[in-house]
Amino acid sequence: MANPQQAQLLEQLRDIHLPEGVSWWPLAIGWWIAAAIIMAVIVLLITKAILQQRRKRFAQYALIELDDIVHSADNDWLMQTQQIMRRASLCYFPKSQVAAMDTKHWIILLYQTGSDIWTQQSLQLLEQGVYRNPDSIDPAHRDQFLQEASLWLQQLPDLKQLPAFTQSLTTEDHGGQSHV
Repeated sequence: MANPQQAQLLEQLRDIHLPEGVSWWPLAIGWWIAAAIIMAVIVLLITKAILQQRRKRFAQYALIELDDIVHSADNDWLMQTQQIMRRASLCYFPKSQVAAMDTKHWIILLYQTGSDIWTQQSLQLLEQGVYRNPDSIDPAHRDQFLQEASLWLQQLPDLKQLPAFTQSLTTEDHGGQSHV
């Protein structure tokens, strides 16, 4: 038997108990880094979506104006369509290059940015139609041209940069051959 002093000490002892569970807070540094990366990705995706929506806005406005031309009986539809397309292209390509284009280079730009859209007949109409009587243009060809212009404006925001025909412009200006 234990002496009274030992018995008294034994009574002061508590029973066996389990330690408290590990707290999840504060987070380890790895979790903070993972959370920061996830937040950065979310912010980048939201920013990209907003910028893409802004980029498409100009083409949407141009399509609305083009729709007004389609539903009107205005004789100046070709000039108006060309002006809409030029204004829209100024929003997507460098202004210094697009604004200085003459009709020939403008048609080259249209062909290079939408070769699967434009027919040769429509590009010729754009080049020569400004000087023709609007009543002499076939209504079916008018509708085809306006449809092609609409398709070109729809795909315009997806173009990343001006086509590489700017070298051909500088070569042609110095007496070289055109790449048309």
